[in-house]
Amino acid sequence: MSRRTSLITLITASFTALGALPLEREALAQVNAESLRQNPLKPGLSINTDITFALAKGNVELFDIGAGGKIQYQTLYPLSEAAPTEAPTLPFIRQRVFIAGNGRYADRADIPVVSQSYLHMRWTGMWHPRIGTDTFIQYQYNRFFRLLRRSLAGAGARVDMFHHPNFLWWGGSAYMLEYEMIAVAPGASDTPETLSHRWTNYLTERVSTAGDRIVFQSTTYIQPRFDNFSDFRLLEEVEALGKVTDMVSFGLNFSLLYDSAPPTGVKNTDVRLSSAVHLNF
Repeated sequence: MSRRTSLITLITASFTALGALPLEREALAQVNAESLRQNPLKPGLSINTDITFALAKGNVELFDIGAGGKIQYQTLYPLSEAAPTEAPTLPFIRQRVFIAGNGRYADRADIPVVSQSYLHMRWTGMWHPRIGTDTFIQYQYNRFFRLLRRSLAGAGARVDMFHHPNFLWWGGSAYMLEYEMIAVAPGASDTPETLSHRWTNYLTERVSTAGDRIVFQSTTYIQPRFDNFSDFRLLEEVEALGKVTDMVSFGLNFSLLYDSAPPTGVKNTDVRLSSAVHLNF
């Protein structure tokens, strides 16, 4: 193996290990809008980005490119003063608006293995420090779930149940109108277009050390159809984050997705483990 080939292999392996994998979880047919944020109660404008690229030629043919990120603006309720015997207090979210998006394409030996994108927009208005509303819209495409288009919109309630510097627990429940267009497998009897009324519910727990140097977060989604509760999707996502500096952190993500009624030719269950490098601005 030549020195040049060795260098290309090393660079490709580094990009794949540190960058290409974090976007893998977004290939799921369901999006976690409550994904782990390094500074969830940071006021004002914040930007998070993930950019990936991998290329190999020769014995291994690989091309993998992806980009994703989030732009968020939020305001907080004034911070109350804690008594000397009480734990330090945290501010509560008052208003939050964010846009999150992701796109990825990968092929091996010119055969596509990943082709997907999504865009999610959400407004959270907390009319009381612990009780508020979520309003959202979303667009998705995922070739390997036979998903040509998923457009949805919804609104519902959000509750902040436990609010402590080292432990946060919140959840929500909403109505969701969903339009799907799929690529029907040859010979399958699937309906190419569907309009569904779903009940989307989520619950998130976040545990952190002092200064958020290490953070663990678990989010569970369940989305049954109102007219057929046996048709549902379940997503469990567990995330861990280790902060190196205020700007750079490393993460690990585990996702389990179950769809009780996927298109013909698509498996019910997907399990993914991925690593990540996060840049925060």
